[in-house]
Amino acid sequence: MGSKLFRLVIYFAVLMAFSAQADDMSKGMAAFQDGKFNEAYQFWKPLAEKGDANAQFNLGLLYRNGHGIKQNDRAALEWFSKAAQQGMLDAQYNTGLMYFEGRGVAVSKMEAYEWWKLAAGKGHAPSQHNLAVLYAYGIATGKDEKKAMELWLLSAKQGHKGARKALFQAYTEGMFGVTPDPSAAKQWQD
Repeated sequence: MGSKLFRLVIYFAVLMAFSAQADDMSKGMAAFQDGKFNEAYQFWKPLAEKGDANAQFNLGLLYRNGHGIKQNDRAALEWFSKAAQQGMLDAQYNTGLMYFEGRGVAVSKMEAYEWWKLAAGKGHAPSQHNLAVLYAYGIATGKDEKKAMELWLLSAKQGHKGARKALFQAYTEGMFGVTPDPSAAKQWQD
């Protein structure tokens, strides 16, 4: 077999494998949306074991919420972490949340901080909000109200309700290093 033909065969084999994975992912999503959680699990588990970050994240959700399988925070954290290590922002956020709440692991505000900082740096609004809370109150960080306000602003501009509420409250009550400013507060009122 010539090298050109060999590369073509490999290319089609990879393409077929990718197509099958995408098909299983969509079948799992359809099952999930129909409330057939165990069926979704059956589609996603093999993909997750092969390293598919989306499938890993989805398994984390199933385990965290006990949908179709026994609720298991430790397994949820394991799957979220695998997807998070591949750069999935929602997985980084959820991994941080699991550490913050001590679900499946001992509470570690510092570990939560590290995961949220990673996702916040890539523009993830919920992580920016949670990181802002840590800075505002000095949880796992030194208290840095200016940094908190910067992060809340970034998150609020993306429409995050918690960040908008925090800015409204800060400008209404003069919190987190800002003076009361009714016009600034009104901008963030929902």
